[in-house]
Amino acid sequence: MPQATEYSPVDPAIQEDPYPYYAALRRGPSATYLEADDLWVVPHFQSVWEVTRNPESFSSKALRALGVGAASVRRGPRPDIRELDARMARSLIATDPPDHTQMRRLVSRPFTPRSIATLVPKVREICEQLVDELIEASEAGTADLVQHLNVPLPVLVIAEALGIPAERREDFKRWSDALVGRLDGRGDTPENRAEIKEMALYFDEVVAERTGRHGDDLISWIISGSHESGELLGSRDLVSFCTLLLIAGNETTTNLLGNAYKAFYEHPDQYDLVRKADNLGPVVEEILRYDSSVQGIVRLAETDVRIGDTLVPKDAVVMVLFASANRDETRWPDAEQFRVDREPLDHLGFGSGIHLCLGAHLARLEMTTAFDVMRRRLRSFELTAPPMPGHSVILRGYTSMPVRVEAA
Repeated sequence: MPQATEYSPVDPAIQEDPYPYYAALRRGPSATYLEADDLWVVPHFQSVWEVTRNPESFSSKALRALGVGAASVRRGPRPDIRELDARMARSLIATDPPDHTQMRRLVSRPFTPRSIATLVPKVREICEQLVDELIEASEAGTADLVQHLNVPLPVLVIAEALGIPAERREDFKRWSDALVGRLDGRGDTPENRAEIKEMALYFDEVVAERTGRHGDDLISWIISGSHESGELLGSRDLVSFCTLLLIAGNETTTNLLGNAYKAFYEHPDQYDLVRKADNLGPVVEEILRYDSSVQGIVRLAETDVRIGDTLVPKDAVVMVLFASANRDETRWPDAEQFRVDREPLDHLGFGSGIHLCLGAHLARLEMTTAFDVMRRRLRSFELTAPPMPGHSVILRGYTSMPVRVEAA
């Protein structure tokens, strides 16, 4: 049985199946210090919920270090996060009130359920086309669920929402991979820096173009809304927001779909229920609880502060483990079980507090549509080789999932 002291978020072997280690952490205090990583981890539901709802004590500026590939959730010297915070562009996910409050207000309108509903026909059209390609690839013996569905679906949807030509989808994926590498503290390489610079220059051109000529796309809506309110977002802020959309709207859904179909394959009785379900909403919520793509996020302690029964010192980097909290036995007595009829509406799969995922409605739309098209179009699917897991401090998912499918 794994011990809490053995856990490290940077250990690739642990990343492949962190859940036994999370269970060991939950048998311990509200926060555990990992000396080798110079990191405090928070595994319990209640404590994670409280930390994410206390931005005054736990600042999101810790994410600034991740953004430059200098994560403290890796072994090595820690950068001065407060100094980094003073010289970097604002990012919605790494900003505290009052800046966060203003930025969130300016960019949130396009992400309301009503606005997202306008994308329903396009998301379904994209799903249908991708399943066509998946079936053709299966007939040729080359089908990979990640390659043919999980990656292109959110990339094409985000490109559509941003008003970006679909042919740039390979660039989007390349840039997104570079950003994820940076978030894990393993991507501060000349190659990754070049990819991120290329992405920033591209989005800078797009923002300049849409500022001069508004279109019917998400970037134009945000620029127009900030002009109307008189609370103008600078071009650097807009480029930063486009970058956030690219990674949050791409990687998270890609990984969620992979985690979902891995769970479906391992629990055929539950997939039988998915095939028959009138409402796929609870299925999405259970995937988010059972095996969310975002394992955790980091915060910086602004002062000496108590988390449950543990005193955490000022300037400590704290990692709240959403994935562990979502399997907290005190919240769900059978938390380790995968049950698609559970309806766990209080899960933390999209975070909590002021940084609750802005694109949650879009991710839910993509997942429910993909589940529906796949169950309707396919009589069966099976893995033809073990899925290849990705290795990330923050994200959990698969980079390859070879499959054989049979059309209905």
